Amino acid sequence: MRRIAVVTGTRAEWGILKPVCMAIRARNELSLHVVAGGAHLLAPARTIDEVRAFAPGLVEFPMQIAGEFGRAADARALGRGVTALAEVFAVLVPDVVLVLGDRIEAFAAAAAASVGGVRVAHIHGGDRAEGVADESMRHAITKLAHIHFPASAESAQRILSLGEQPETIHLVGSPSVDGLESIAPMDDEQFAQLGSPEFVFLMHPCARRDEVEYAEASMVLDAALARGTVLALSPNSDPGRAGIARAIAERCDRLRVAEHLRREQFVALLKRREVRALVGNSSAGIIEASALGTRVLDIGRRQRGRERAANVVGCAVAEPSALMTAFTALEGAPPRTSHPYGQDGASGRIAAMLAGFDPSRHPIAKLNAF
Repeated sequence: MRRIAVVTGTRAEWGILKPVCMAIRARNELSLHVVAGGAHLLAPARTIDEVRAFAPGLVEFPMQIAGEFGRAADARALGRGVTALAEVFAVLVPDVVLVLGDRIEAFAAAAAASVGGVRVAHIHGGDRAEGVADESMRHAITKLAHIHFPASAESAQRILSLGEQPETIHLVGSPSVDGLESIAPMDDEQFAQLGSPEFVFLMHPCARRDEVEYAEASMVLDAALARGTVLALSPNSDPGRAGIARAIAERCDRLRVAEHLRREQFVALLKRREVRALVGNSSAGIIEASALGTRVLDIGRRQRGRERAANVVGCAVAEPSALMTAFTALEGAPPRTSHPYGQDGASGRIAAMLAGFDPSRHPIAKLNAF
C-alpha cells in the first residue's frame, strides 16, 4: 500500500485538495496522511479546524508567526516550514508527498521531500500567475517534483518546456472543477444572512505597502457599492493584508463581511442568480467561476498570465475611469463559456495515477530532458 502525504497550508488550497484526499482515501491501494499547517494556523480564520474535521489524525506543522508580515517574514516562515516538514516526513516515511500550486507551504513541502529523497507529486504545475512570488515558486516546485498533474494542455506543454520528462507529465484537469455540479445554490435564508449580495468581493494583497493595497481595495469596493449590494470576504495572509482589511472595515456599515466561507458555501453562493459578479483577484475567479458560469471582474496583476475564459473581464489598474469601463464590459460578458481546465473527475484521475504509477518511469534521481 502506497503512503500518500497530502500537504495543505491555506484555506483556498484545502478546498481544492479535499476532493483529491477523498479520492485517495477511497482506493484500497493507497493510504492517506493529511499534513496541515502554515496559514491554516493563523487567526482569525484558523481554518485548521476545517481540515481537522476531515482528518482527525492529521499531522500539523508551524510556519508563520502571528503578527509577522512581509517578504522577509515569508522567507523566515519558509525556512521553518522546510525544517518542520523534513521531520514530519522522516516519521511518516511517505511514498509520495502531494502538493498543489505555488504557495510557500507547498514549496517548503516539495523542498523537504525532494531533498530528503521522497517523490513529490505536484498539482497545477505549469500555470502562470504573477501573485507575490508565485510565478517563481510554482516553477521551482515543478523542478523539484517527480510526478506532474497539470490542469490544462498549455500548462502541460510549459512543464515539458521546463525540461521535465514527458512520461512524468499527466494531464488530469483541475480538481477545482470537481463536484461543482453536485452543490446546490445557497438557500434563501443563508443568502439573506450574507446580505443578499449582487457582488462578492474577494481581493488578496500583492505584497505592496498597506497604503497601496488600501487605496486599491477602497476604489474597487466603492465602485461595486455604487452598483449594488456587496459581500466582502477577508483577504489571505500575504504581505499587505492589513490594507485590504482596513478598506473593508471602514465600509462595514455599507456592506456585509464574512471572514471565511467553506468551499461548499462559496460555490453555493456563486450559484445564486442574484450574484452578478465575483470582483477581486482570486484564482477562484479564473477557474471555478468559469466552470460555474459566474461573471468575474479580475483586478490588477495578481492573476496575470493565467489562461482565462470569456466570462472574465480584466481591469489592469484600479482607478475610477478604468473601473467604470470594466464594470460596463462586465454586463456584456457571457456568463457561461468554455474553459481550459478540464472536466469533473480530476481527483479520481490523480488518485488512480498515484496508485498505479511505475516508479521506474518516475525516478527520484531526475534528469532534465533538454
